[in-house]
Amino acid sequence: MRSAFGDVRNWLTVLVMISAITGVVRAENWAGWRGPSRNGVSTETGVPVKWSAESNIAWKTPLPGSGISNPIIFGDRVFVTASDGKSLSNLHVICLDRDTGELHWQQRLWGTAPTRYHGSKSSMASPSPVTDGRHVWAFFGTGDVFCLEAATGHLAWHRSLSGEYGVIENRFAASSSPVLYRDTLLLQVDHYGDSYLVALDRKTGANRWKVDRPGRWLSWSSPQLIRLSDGRHELIVCGSQRVESFDPGSGQALWSAGEMRRECIPTPLFIDGRLYVVSGPSGPSMRIRPGGRGDVTGTHVEWKNSRGSPFVPSAIVVGKRYYLVTDAGIATCLDTTTGKSVWQKRFGGGFTASPVAAGNRIYWVNESGVTLVIRGGGDRYEELSRNPIGESVFASPAISQNRFFLRTTRHLVCVKQPDEKTP
Repeated sequence: MRSAFGDVRNWLTVLVMISAITGVVRAENWAGWRGPSRNGVSTETGVPVKWSAESNIAWKTPLPGSGISNPIIFGDRVFVTASDGKSLSNLHVICLDRDTGELHWQQRLWGTAPTRYHGSKSSMASPSPVTDGRHVWAFFGTGDVFCLEAATGHLAWHRSLSGEYGVIENRFAASSSPVLYRDTLLLQVDHYGDSYLVALDRKTGANRWKVDRPGRWLSWSSPQLIRLSDGRHELIVCGSQRVESFDPGSGQALWSAGEMRRECIPTPLFIDGRLYVVSGPSGPSMRIRPGGRGDVTGTHVEWKNSRGSPFVPSAIVVGKRYYLVTDAGIATCLDTTTGKSVWQKRFGGGFTASPVAAGNRIYWVNESGVTLVIRGGGDRYEELSRNPIGESVFASPAISQNRFFLRTTRHLVCVKQPDEKTP
């Protein structure tokens, strides 16, 4: 009886933890790459605007090794990945308390096939994880996919895609972040080898479908999942020289548009029924009407503009304005309807992180760790603050529950409002 009681007590503990994670919260979760809609935009209005390395910091927690995956937040938990050791083949999935930054659990995992990476700008932990509150799915540059229980960190399943389909090879390691669709996990794996898309069963990791992508040989872009006005979904992927659409339920190819560059990193945006895509330095930004069939380059591309195109950072839309920043720090604002230039400004510093927004405030973090906050949606440039954190930053930030989460090269930092008490 005592043993049985102990088992029941353990189960109750797990259920309480799951309830804390999956319970309804009034504020917004940031459950994957670039937030709720993978557009970098939060609906929250109480996000901090001013801070420094010494002021308005709720907590600051050291992280092992390296990584540029953005932190993800669900309920009272923060999840982040990292890699260290020889060839960065030691992999970590870490769960922290949202309010205190204290460690709940840490899983140290193994990397099947570590590959090349770009110094401080990438590692085996470049893709961002994704969660539904019950499980966390993490994809690494080693080609490994892990499913962990969010409450306990226990490993549910593991797949070595590199062991099954070949080592993921490119210049900067893999950085494409997975996306959830119904009961599947969708992955874009474009590289020098045999590129492919794959849908994995969320519960077992087994393939639901796999589509080979010959000729789409190099991309670090993350896929975008969109819902059309008639309720149908499309999986949008940017790759070498084309943006393409697939049925996320079957992998069937739907449409494609040309004029992308050979190398692509930014994630496409989907705002008010339109796609915004950008590919490579000097490559055009394009606004595309989805829902077509076949080659839609001549029929569904509504505008294109090569002004201010970045290599690494993704773009963002606030109101009727489309914003980009180049790796060298030149920011450009375009009109979303016409694609015409509204303003251009030199921010200063280099940029790897993608911008995020809360309401009409846009947050840009440069590689020196300075977060520039501007007012978005208007016709002129309006700077609100510049906030140094005192450490280098290459990872994109996250916003959740009126907190601003910033991953530096050494720490995960949670920024709070000036009048909010520190735990």
